[in-house]
Amino acid sequence: MNWSNAVTQMKQMKHYFIACALVFAAGIFMGALYSEQFHAFIEAQMEALKQIVNSVEGKEKPQWTLFWIIFWNNASKSLLIIALGVFFGFIPLFFLMANGLLLGYICAVTASGTSLFFVLKSIVPHGILEIPAIIFASACGLRLGFLVLKVMVSIINPERMVKKREDLRLFIKSLVPICGLLVAVLLVAAVIESTLTFWLAQK
Repeated sequence: MNWSNAVTQMKQMKHYFIACALVFAAGIFMGALYSEQFHAFIEAQMEALKQIVNSVEGKEKPQWTLFWIIFWNNASKSLLIIALGVFFGFIPLFFLMANGLLLGYICAVTASGTSLFFVLKSIVPHGILEIPAIIFASACGLRLGFLVLKVMVSIINPERMVKKREDLRLFIKSLVPICGLLVAVLLVAAVIESTLTFWLAQK
């Protein structure tokens, strides 16, 4: 794996990461304050979360089951969202907004029912790794979409098209080590969520 190229590509993604972080933050804000407008969507997402919780209950080793569910869900979605970024980056932005809405709604409801401290201890331990990783995955998908768009636009200029195709090739090549790094980070986050966060949430 060419890590030098991967590092170069990641350095060029600062603005994409910032843009994705802002979209995610906007989703949290709207989910917390305007949940009524997104009630149907949020309820559908909450139902999916309930199914995950129900699948863990009754298992002999619930934490082990929870770990694999969390890891598989986050890793598969992150890799898929990178690939789907090829459609000009729209899907990664929608993914971030949807997850932000859900997180904002859950935080608001939980905080009103218990306390802000409970919300923080239920999210921060694993979220400090998981959230940046998911935002970064979306940023990769967004950049992939922009590079594809630039190649298409540059068709009218053969010389420019050669450069844009090379930029796209180098970025796609960098995705192998980048995806490996993302999976590793999400693996650690899943371990923390299924152990430390699971323990703290019960206190």
